Amino acid sequence: MKMLEEKEEMLKKTIRNAMAVNPFISIRGTQALVEHNTGRSISDKYVSRLMQKIRKQAVIQSDRKQMNERLAEVRERFRILTEYLYRIVYWKYEYLKDYGVEMPKYKDKLAAMKLLAQLELALFRAELQAGAFEDQKGAMIEMREQVVGISRTMTLRPRRQYTKNLLMNGVHPA
Repeated sequence: MKMLEEKEEMLKKTIRNAMAVNPFISIRGTQALVEHNTGRSISDKYVSRLMQKIRKQAVIQSDRKQMNERLAEVRERFRILTEYLYRIVYWKYEYLKDYGVEMPKYKDKLAAMKLLAQLELALFRAELQAGAFEDQKGAMIEMREQVVGISRTMTLRPRRQYTKNLLMNGVHPA
């Protein structure tokens, strides 16, 4: 059933506000919040689709340059954190003298490894949502379309015909 545009905008606004307060809100949590605010139940698939629309719209509306600058800051912080975590995972005696990092327990090493994996995934997801990989894909698709367009308009003649036409026009082939 098609929902009226005004009602959908009201639902989007409710979901957008919930996502602003808690960016990691679950679909079920959003579904419960919408049901509480509107007094009606709503499909989890529909909530999921609206959440995706809102995320995409936020990326489109934000300035691409600001997004890339923000991602660069996040990557820089990520680099610093990972260096420290690697010092814990691959601890050497020199790290105690140089950085003041004491020898970690086995439990601390495992926790650092787990945190490294989580940080890597979080950065990857942020880059995906920001569209960091879409630009290259879009450029490749655009280039492919140009090549296909050129190849469709281009006609290839046999060498003999080409040489004959050049001679008829007074041009000597090299």
